[in-house]
Amino acid sequence: MLTTASEVPQPSHFRQRFHLWKSYLWRSNRLSPTLDLEQEKQQEKEIGDIEMDSNSSFENLFSAQPSWEQLLVSKIQSLTCIEKTLVLESIQHHITDYLEVESEFISLGVLDTYLQDLISTMTESMNSLDKKFLFYCYGLVLRESVENIKVRKYLFALLELSHQAAFQREGIALAVGLASSSHLEETWAVLEQFGQKRILRLGLHSTSHKSIHDISWRWASSTALLCYGQMAIHAKSSILPWVDKIISRMAYYFKFCKYDEVLKSSFLRSTAMISTVLKRVLQRDNGAKSYTFKQLSCLIDCILISIQKEPREFFDTYFHQKSLQVISALSSLQQCLDAKVKTNVLSTCFESLFMLPATGMLANSLPHQETPSEIEYLYDKMLENLDQLLQCFLSEHQTMEELQFLLQHFEPWLMANETHARLRALKTALRLLQYSQENLNLISDTSLEMMGHQLALFSLLWRDESEENQRCARQCILLLVQLLIHERTEENSKCLYTSKQMKNLDMKLLKEVNKNCSHLVKVFGQNLSVNQNTQLILTFLSSLKSNNQIRANLALELFNCFLETQGLETEQVAEVFQGIYKVFPFVTFSNVQLSLLKTIPKFGQQHTQEVVEVLLSFARPVDRQVMEMWKILAMDKNLMRRLVTLLYLKMKNRPSEEDMISKNIMDKTELESIEALNTVYELLYIREFRITVHWAFSGIFLGLLTQLHYLFELDMVDNSLDNFEDILKLEYLSPFRTCLEALKGLFWTTDNWEIFAYMKLQQGWDLFTNMNTFKQGVTLLTRAITHYKCEIKSILSHAMRSMKSPYERDHLVGILVITELLNSKEVPRYKSRWSIRSFLLSSLRNSNKEVQTMSLQGLGSLLLQPKKGDLLRNQLSDMMEKLLLKEEENILVLMSIIGEILHRLTLQGAGSNSLKVAEKLFDLFDDERDEVRGEAIFLYGDVIYSGGKKYEQQLKIHAFQCLVPLLFHLADPCPEVVVKTKSTFMRLAILLNWGFRKELFNALAWREGLGAEKDIFLYMVESNFGEYHLFLLQAFMYVKSPQKNLQQAAMKFIGGMLQEYFSDLCFYLNKSDVKLLTKNFEELRRDQDPNIRKFYLNYSEDIYELSKYVA
Repeated sequence: MLTTASEVPQPSHFRQRFHLWKSYLWRSNRLSPTLDLEQEKQQEKEIGDIEMDSNSSFENLFSAQPSWEQLLVSKIQSLTCIEKTLVLESIQHHITDYLEVESEFISLGVLDTYLQDLISTMTESMNSLDKKFLFYCYGLVLRESVENIKVRKYLFALLELSHQAAFQREGIALAVGLASSSHLEETWAVLEQFGQKRILRLGLHSTSHKSIHDISWRWASSTALLCYGQMAIHAKSSILPWVDKIISRMAYYFKFCKYDEVLKSSFLRSTAMISTVLKRVLQRDNGAKSYTFKQLSCLIDCILISIQKEPREFFDTYFHQKSLQVISALSSLQQCLDAKVKTNVLSTCFESLFMLPATGMLANSLPHQETPSEIEYLYDKMLENLDQLLQCFLSEHQTMEELQFLLQHFEPWLMANETHARLRALKTALRLLQYSQENLNLISDTSLEMMGHQLALFSLLWRDESEENQRCARQCILLLVQLLIHERTEENSKCLYTSKQMKNLDMKLLKEVNKNCSHLVKVFGQNLSVNQNTQLILTFLSSLKSNNQIRANLALELFNCFLETQGLETEQVAEVFQGIYKVFPFVTFSNVQLSLLKTIPKFGQQHTQEVVEVLLSFARPVDRQVMEMWKILAMDKNLMRRLVTLLYLKMKNRPSEEDMISKNIMDKTELESIEALNTVYELLYIREFRITVHWAFSGIFLGLLTQLHYLFELDMVDNSLDNFEDILKLEYLSPFRTCLEALKGLFWTTDNWEIFAYMKLQQGWDLFTNMNTFKQGVTLLTRAITHYKCEIKSILSHAMRSMKSPYERDHLVGILVITELLNSKEVPRYKSRWSIRSFLLSSLRNSNKEVQTMSLQGLGSLLLQPKKGDLLRNQLSDMMEKLLLKEEENILVLMSIIGEILHRLTLQGAGSNSLKVAEKLFDLFDDERDEVRGEAIFLYGDVIYSGGKKYEQQLKIHAFQCLVPLLFHLADPCPEVVVKTKSTFMRLAILLNWGFRKELFNALAWREGLGAEKDIFLYMVESNFGEYHLFLLQAFMYVKSPQKNLQQAAMKFIGGMLQEYFSDLCFYLNKSDVKLLTKNFEELRRDQDPNIRKFYLNYSEDIYELSKYVA
């Protein structure tokens, strides 16, 4: 029967070491997460035997008695090959037989003669031996066997043992490590074979960990990890070429195998061994410094994964301390960590420590034997390790840039909701700054602009709920400013003065901490660079959207104080306004929002140019937030005009294609001119800008026309959709469509809808979609402006000014507008004939032939040649009789000439001829030829406006008589006739000053079907109160029309009048009217057309009732 460990007398020094080791681990494990009862027992058994240090307690025994190992080695060396083989097989036998015994000690009496002779020197005073001693001897024998011993066979046999107990895993790893010092390649090969056969294969195919076989191999990966660490310990400098391979394999096992406490402990211990060895080797051997280790970051990643898996409500002090120490050691090796790895390290470490519950709460959740003071002490030790890690990072790169990089990782915790998390972050940052100031001489090669951001974060804790946090924040600010001042050596005198001032500033701020921050802002303004101040202000702005009201109010106070006392440099303005723009929609508190609403217009007043440029940069396309910012700026009425003027000037900034190539502008939509156009289009529909748009109407009008021409030059015309009106279905308007829609919107939003209707119903807007018809479009639009007397004076002035522009497009648009405006009766009020003539004569010298041609046309206008009026009227009289010719081509040409003469007579009027022409055209309304009928109706719209004041009333009477025929021609079988009828019908409605004119236009332009027909009928009838009976009598003339569309329209109209206005007809019709109506109606009874007879039957009763009432 084996003697138990309690019965075996142990050397006093050994027992003391063992119990201290067990006691320490027991203390550490009590701070681990709680488990289920069964799991807890298993974990206590496993973890209780684990020590995370690089040297085991067993090896410490030999380090205390180095002569014992020398004696043992000398005995092994004296053995023959056969004797060594027998020793190895004997050890295998004893390990296998006594593996399942729970005691870690084995009685010497059970060992065979070979082993007793080998270890007799060491065991003179002992009756038992640590089981790991067998593994140790096994490894020594393999290490000292350089002859014909099959190392691979014995190593693999060792690895085939159970890996369930901790001492087994450690013993196997120890033996493998000792063997590797003489047989490194063989050891690596055996571990690779073991990994393929046992670790990876079992990991893929094992479905249950409950079988005996699976339990014995469950932690095989942990044994392999420990083997790699022991290889590094014993191979020493020989391991250098193998480091990256070993690290890669360790990281793979860590991520591939099932994660538990055993794997975590083994990996960390092995990593600690490797880092320790590498550090020693690199310090002692200069030749080793040529090695680069590319896989070190993989080890750090795995350690960070372990830290992240730790429960947040508890902390394992020893594990955290050792993790931070290992990371520090790895980062100090030759291959420095890159920024991404450092960020991952800091983020994980900060989260694992700062987010733990407050120390008091943590103590309450631990066993009662632990006092709060002990818990606090343990946590402080953890923070010391974190400080050492930060100091290690900073010592590697002793620059202000590295300090700035490290401080950036504190931001989430400085802004945390938990007071204790903020305090922990502040204290850690404070200790780092103190270390930097006292122990390092940091240098800098850059502007360190993000230090302004860091100072702002500390400043936002100026009024923290915790006074301790306030004090720490102030100290951080003072230290960081002093470090920055030290870098500004070019201003020595100022720096010395400021340093002296800083020494007294702390006490001063203590008294005024709850009052204002003016002194703090003054220090920043004096000692920070422009870029640092910019980041400072942007951080204050970003904090305005905080959900913490104290922090948001403090950020607002600091921001306003900075603007009022320090002001902004020109290069700061754009960034600061961008910050305002981004933050404003997310501000939570009303007082902060109200303050910003007042600040934004002031900002616009002081920095109008920069504000406009910033807003334009967001105009791709313009979104609701940008428009909200424009609305806020519009709160200042004086500022609005400056803003619109700047937009107009920006829109005129039109580089040529050659300039764009030289400036490397690849995307034409990013041109400043296009951005300004997008914004102008949106501003047209903002109510707050309506008055300003009226004020800038002429400039915007000519700017949009020239912008269209410019887009033609850049070939940015978008003809993907034939219907340019269908813009509501588009998510994004191209620059060309935006420009055209802006031109339309300019007239619609400024209540010049008649001009919009004039162009729309004549399909005039479509003329702007093609370069070949662009000039016709400008002419037609200006003709409408002239006709409706829209901003004549202002447009004329801007057009004449545009002729001085260096660009031909401005000249062309200007002369087209001027030439057409000369037909306005208002022009002589603003410009003398002499000045206009001189201007046109000078334009004849323009290099553009089209400008010369239009200038000549202007010189021949009626304004400058008034005697031509009589000649034109005489020509008109001669042509009227020819309108009744039968040749269609001749009639069309004649009507075209008449239209041109009427246009040229606009200034003086056509006199009585206009009435005669109207009568001739009326006779052609029902012509069988579509083109003749359509042109006659269209020309009639011009004729009724051409008589002048003397004949205006007579033309209105004639126009009234044409209403019913024109209404019926809206149902004309020819679509082109319908389009022209809509235009003329609308012009008559405007001439007769109907009500519902705008609604009528909407129905004519965009609506179809029965609903549109009914509305047009109502608008016409309701706008002519008392004239219903005349409409009814006129309508009966079309009941027998040969054109079925007109016939049906007449029947619908008569039916509608009889149903909707029967009582009104009874009132206004007289006996003679009814007699004539009845006579005509009775003739329909015998008509051969069945539709007419049906109409008679449907309404005969109504006609009878009507005649009865009138009689």
